[in-house]
Amino acid sequence: MQAIEQRLSTWARQATPAERRAGPTVADLGGLDEVTAAADELATGPLLPFLASAAAHLLEHADTGAGTNAALPLCAAVLTGLREQDSHAAFTGALDVLTTRPALSRGLGQPLVRVLLARLTAAEEAGDDVATALIGAEAADCLVQLTLAGITSAARLLGAMDAITEDAAALPEAFAARLPRLLGVLEGQHPGAGLREALERCLMLDHTCRDAAFELALADLREALQQDQYATMAAQLAATQQRLAEVIATDPDRLDAQLYHSAIDAVLGLSAPDAPTRVPAAAATLRSTLQRYRSWRWHTTTPAWAQPRQRDITAWIELTLRLDTAAPHMGSDNPWYERGQGILTALLSAYTAHSTVAVLTGAPAAAVIETLVAPVIEDTFLQRENRIDTLRYALTHDDELRQDPAAQELYAALLQRAAAPDGAVGTTTAGDPGKARRWHRLAATIPQEFAALVESIDEGALDAMELALRAREDVVAPITDAKYSRLMRDLTSQLAKSSDWLPDIADPFALLLDATVRYAYICYDIGRKMGGSYTEYLRLRDKDGKKQKVDEALFHQHYREVLTFSALFGIVNSEVIDRGGGRADILVSFPATRFNVECKIEEDDATETGLRKYVAQAAEYQNTSAAFAILLVLDKTVGAEGAVNLFNSIWIEPVQRQGEIEPCYVAIVRVPGGRDNPNLLRAAP
Repeated sequence: MQAIEQRLSTWARQATPAERRAGPTVADLGGLDEVTAAADELATGPLLPFLASAAAHLLEHADTGAGTNAALPLCAAVLTGLREQDSHAAFTGALDVLTTRPALSRGLGQPLVRVLLARLTAAEEAGDDVATALIGAEAADCLVQLTLAGITSAARLLGAMDAITEDAAALPEAFAARLPRLLGVLEGQHPGAGLREALERCLMLDHTCRDAAFELALADLREALQQDQYATMAAQLAATQQRLAEVIATDPDRLDAQLYHSAIDAVLGLSAPDAPTRVPAAAATLRSTLQRYRSWRWHTTTPAWAQPRQRDITAWIELTLRLDTAAPHMGSDNPWYERGQGILTALLSAYTAHSTVAVLTGAPAAAVIETLVAPVIEDTFLQRENRIDTLRYALTHDDELRQDPAAQELYAALLQRAAAPDGAVGTTTAGDPGKARRWHRLAATIPQEFAALVESIDEGALDAMELALRAREDVVAPITDAKYSRLMRDLTSQLAKSSDWLPDIADPFALLLDATVRYAYICYDIGRKMGGSYTEYLRLRDKDGKKQKVDEALFHQHYREVLTFSALFGIVNSEVIDRGGGRADILVSFPATRFNVECKIEEDDATETGLRKYVAQAAEYQNTSAAFAILLVLDKTVGAEGAVNLFNSIWIEPVQRQGEIEPCYVAIVRVPGGRDNPNLLRAAP
């Protein structure tokens, strides 16, 4: 073994950079017999990467069966090392050889997959053993790369990744923190494998939520690009942009999210009345973010699975810059009297960007260009007859544009649309899809009235309304609470499983649930002096050290008063009798349905299991109405460690009794009561 170490040291001093990257051969280490004799010792020690390199060289140059057989002992030793290695550095070095030398990965075959899956699942029980947790994460990374390269099958890896995230909170942080990115890559390649649910489970943890939210946003982006209608694609891209805004709000330094956000803003802004200013502003933001992003990534190593992502980002950047050159010429007040060829060239570059830009792996830019960009460029020409004349003149007299396929393609499309009944140049016919693209927010807000509105109102007024809607979105987006939005989305997705989740029921209950969650925010954050005696039930002692009074009526009254200051002020009633054979604490009566809020004070067991004893009563009061109710609990069991955080104190409990076809969904909202001063709290041992 010592002789091999000496030869390795000599080789390292004499090898060229390329040879060092490829690793030593068997000859460099002393010959096949000597390396085979020391293989087991090499495998379990720090020299495992060099053993893997030697085995890879043998397999790559094995022209005969005899050569392959000579490598078998080394391959077996590499597998032993991967199975038993407890050094994170040595294990990672060996995996680097596997992912860059496919001959070795193929030579190890299915035993390699079994070994890596075993190291992956072993990380679940790693506890405080950071090395085991990190080795599990490296094994997952390697399996993803081998799967994407087609060296191994994806089925077992997909199942393992789904299984280990069933209880993501129980995973070691060093292991779990690496999972969302890998889950996102696999979800992109296998969208129906259920990994989206695994990502959603990762949203609940602080050390995984940022990456998980970003991966879910990219999944939404991929889904949006599969749409074939402007309205649906634009709506889904807007929802994706909102998700990215929440990611940025949670993590302001998330540069990749900012790049995607700016690129989507440019694409959606191309059809806006203020496109000449909106698109350049998005492009300027993208340029400044890109400079920071490239500086941050300078001289860093990009994993193989992340390289397509970098190409995707580059493609979106290129598309945005093309839109930036086109947008200044799309305003209704741009006469095009000068620089006609330059204007046409810029517009044609955006119109045919699908020929040079590939947006997202597996989803060509044709989907974006043909659905979101090309029709908007055509709308620009159809809005003013002189613009079509400009293009026609260029095709007749301009030597450079006369033979341009893009110009000919655009002109043919314009003639086809102008010949259609709804495509007359320079009109505001309601049926023209260009109108719905130009005033997209307006069309989405009042779809039934939009056609009549376009026919009866001046374009300038329509532009003003559209810009007002967009301005409101621009104001709301930066102040969005990302964790609150995530919580409400999760609750809503569970409630939507009910067949009672109909528009006239879902919207009112969502409004009531939103108001109740905001009440919980108040209870968590209200100060000792700010609330005064009115909220004394939330504290353990007053400023004089006296034990606080806990009154159920005061609890009910405070909640009712909070509701009355919301949009529900006229429909909230308390202590309503003759409801399900009893008396409902709070009853909120909407025009189409009614919902009850059952209020309880719990002094013994406020866990999810402990509170389950109250859900049947809340469900009983909804027997003659929609199958949704709220259980509001004042938790008096808060101890010296403090209260459970808000986001783990709100959940949905399905209540299904014998003889019922579907459950009643009870939203449980737990607020801490009887809390001591925060400065007296102590962490658990």
